[in-house]
Amino acid sequence: MKSYTTTISSREERKLAVSRRHFVVSGATLPLAATALAGGMVPFAAQAAEPEMQDTDRVLGDRDAPLTIIEYASMTCPHCASFHLGSFVDIKENYIDTGKAKLVFRHFPFDRYAFQASVLAECSGPDKFFAVTDILFKRQAEWARASDPTQALIKIGKQAGISQSKFEACLADEALGEAILSQRLVGSTEYKVNSTPTLFIEGEKYEQNRDFPTLDSHLKSLL
Repeated sequence: MKSYTTTISSREERKLAVSRRHFVVSGATLPLAATALAGGMVPFAAQAAEPEMQDTDRVLGDRDAPLTIIEYASMTCPHCASFHLGSFVDIKENYIDTGKAKLVFRHFPFDRYAFQASVLAECSGPDKFFAVTDILFKRQAEWARASDPTQALIKIGKQAGISQSKFEACLADEALGEAILSQRLVGSTEYKVNSTPTLFIEGEKYEQNRDFPTLDSHLKSLL
């Protein structure tokens, strides 16, 4: 059985050892639970080789929009930040805001602080989730490279209306942690996600250039 470090881990093996203890300072090893969280994230089981939108997914845009873009991302991934601050701005303006597409965001934390940042985003609640995610990517260089990233996240949380005690309670929430890591586990084992950001557009893994002109051309071909 392979164990995770605080950097990158084995993502190719079918059976992965994923638990909150690899992503937080303390806490016991936890199995990936299949129990539901009332009103929040829930771990979900993979059912197909192509990912489909789940009822509990964080969705930006009209859930009934004709095109579905699923993104697996790590909050500490520079390429993810670059995508969200670059091409994604145009995608949001031209496709999500116009009702042509929706974005489904799924967590794929590569390290302890990416996990903590995912917890912070989830802790903000569904109404603020994407706003906090946007802040985390915009200020990634600031908090991810801080001498104490956890304290930097606490500061960002306070600015977003999330008290330190609430953030700490979310970090201690075993079910929430399992749900986040379940997304990573399913993405890795079932959908072969091995880098971030990874996009699935209409169920198919998108492997072309992520610049907006290329994405724009691909999305237009599907409408």
